[in-house]
Amino acid sequence: MTNSRLFTKLAKFALATKEDVQLSDFTDIRPKDIKVITEPFPHIVVDNFFKPEVYAALCEQFNEVKARGLSNEKRGEYKKFHAFDMDYDGYRYIPAPTLAPSNVQRIFYSLEWNAFFSKLFHQFTTFETSFVFHHHPSGDKTGFVHHDYVDRYFNPTFRLPNGVIVGEKDKEPGTNARRRTISLLIYINNEEWHEGDGGETGIYVADKTTLLKTVPPVNNRLFAFQTSPVSMHAFQTNKKERNCIVQWFHTPPEML
Repeated sequence: MTNSRLFTKLAKFALATKEDVQLSDFTDIRPKDIKVITEPFPHIVVDNFFKPEVYAALCEQFNEVKARGLSNEKRGEYKKFHAFDMDYDGYRYIPAPTLAPSNVQRIFYSLEWNAFFSKLFHQFTTFETSFVFHHHPSGDKTGFVHHDYVDRYFNPTFRLPNGVIVGEKDKEPGTNARRRTISLLIYINNEEWHEGDGGETGIYVADKTTLLKTVPPVNNRLFAFQTSPVSMHAFQTNKKERNCIVQWFHTPPEML
């Protein structure tokens, strides 16, 4: 187990040295600027995370997808936002993974991005990641309280040139189980938020019923947390549409 972790860390380091992605091109935030809040589970809230031009580019990409309309179909390949494949209000869209120098989304698939959050939460992760846009029209109901600490399946052949493995799959031959261990939400493309607008991410204690506090969907705000059986959270009903980026990093269950 120790050898597997060491091999993964060395492989990440070697591949990261070949990347043409610098975190400093996207954000001025450094780990020393961030305080990890430990209760009820390790999490961070950071405002104005991306540089203005990066944030604007992400909003533009989000709006390009939103302009295509919404689909209430729950399965299939989509070029527009489509309904969740569970009893959960809202819509999602999975952009095509990219490392293209001209595309601002390349930061999310970089090893430097992975390392930033892995080190921040002292959480070992491997190469797998999932990335998605979320859109909640006004009036969506509060979601179910959950922890994100679940297994997802990845095909190791769906690998970018830097080694990052993308795209959750159904469990099938050739896929590997990976557990979500870090979750990120970045709020983008929302109207100015005021108390009472809703759309926050609620943070709950382990009993799944006691709402401890909420994280309002303020534009360019990062909310990230280390997932575990107690990382309970849920979308809160909204009076204005709420949009965000969601991403997960993963760890093989046997390495936890």
